[in-house]
Amino acid sequence: MNQFNISLIIPTYNCLNELKVLLNSVLHQSYKPNEIIIVDSSNHDEIKDYLDSLQNDIPVFYIRSSKEYPGEKRNEGAKAASFNWLAFLDVGTVPRQDWLERNIYLAKKNKTNVVFGCTKYRAITRTQKLLRAATFGRVGHETSPGTLVSLDIFNQSGGFIEGIRAGDDQEWRLQLRDVCSKCVMPADPSLDYCSLPNTFFGMQRKYFIYYLHSARVRAQKKIRDIYLCAFLVFSMLLLTKWNYLIGGWDNNPLFIPNITKIFALSLIVVLFIYIIISRAFEVVGRFNLLNWFAKVLLFTVVSLTVYKWNTKVIDWVEDSIFFVPHITKIYILLLFIFSFFYRGVYIPLKLGINYKFIFPGNWIAVGLIGLSFDLLKTPGIMLGIILAPFQKQLSKL
Repeated sequence: MNQFNISLIIPTYNCLNELKVLLNSVLHQSYKPNEIIIVDSSNHDEIKDYLDSLQNDIPVFYIRSSKEYPGEKRNEGAKAASFNWLAFLDVGTVPRQDWLERNIYLAKKNKTNVVFGCTKYRAITRTQKLLRAATFGRVGHETSPGTLVSLDIFNQSGGFIEGIRAGDDQEWRLQLRDVCSKCVMPADPSLDYCSLPNTFFGMQRKYFIYYLHSARVRAQKKIRDIYLCAFLVFSMLLLTKWNYLIGGWDNNPLFIPNITKIFALSLIVVLFIYIIISRAFEVVGRFNLLNWFAKVLLFTVVSLTVYKWNTKVIDWVEDSIFFVPHITKIYILLLFIFSFFYRGVYIPLKLGINYKFIFPGNWIAVGLIGLSFDLLKTPGIMLGIILAPFQKQLSKL
């Protein structure tokens, strides 16, 4: 393993106590890095003074940074690195004792230059356990903290996007996949995240900020998708009003009978097929803007179709076999029941939450929390897309 000379990069900001915990874990690794680079933007000298007094066998270098966000500070650390392999950690995320040793083993075994971090989220308080059940569960997740990457591949990826508060780490992992043909992740968690919020509002804020910024990143890189989404909306508005726009006369050669019904049915079928296909071939962890828009549009079209079913689709023919009394109420009730069960039971069980924690009553709280996060997703993404051209405004949020 001697050829793996590693520079460990840690961005910090006013987090001395958390950094002490992290460094203690690093100093007890079964395979230690060759140097530790702390890139700090704190508004005081506590971290610098602590590092100056620290005595250990691993050189620790302190960089005072003017950058605001973790990704920018990681880039600074990479530029200052002395060795040909980089490893990244964040305060709040604690590596297990064999973290580096396992990553090096995987890099050798798979002959790859990228091994992602695998993080498990820890919960202590009841609130944290409910939040974990509604979000990350008890399984390992691919993360940028814990990642081991060669300096050459890091440079080819372009590093982390500057000026982004959240979502830059996910985008960076996608960029790594573009330049490295084989990226791997440990089968079992190698890090523990110990800083889940202790309030529901704190987690909701983190979710909103994440979707806001990650959508902004994808929007900047997927302008074509945005144009296509806008075209779909324009087409829907135009075609549903087509007969009215041409005068509404049946003898007009451009008149299309039942155009709204035909368009709605066709759109539902096309969007459903697109979502299935894109889901099957979607890259792990990738935020697909067009896929998200297709889901939102499909939900909107189906909801409007249900709402207009009796009045527009079958013209209030009550003796028709297609007439459904109270169809809107039934649809809303079924939608709520399905969503509640999906977020409160299915997702937690899928993510490794013990059924004894979910039942008999916690599934209700977990379902409500999960639904609240889902409700934040759409406005967060939409606002991120709208604000994408205005980098400074978004960075301040």
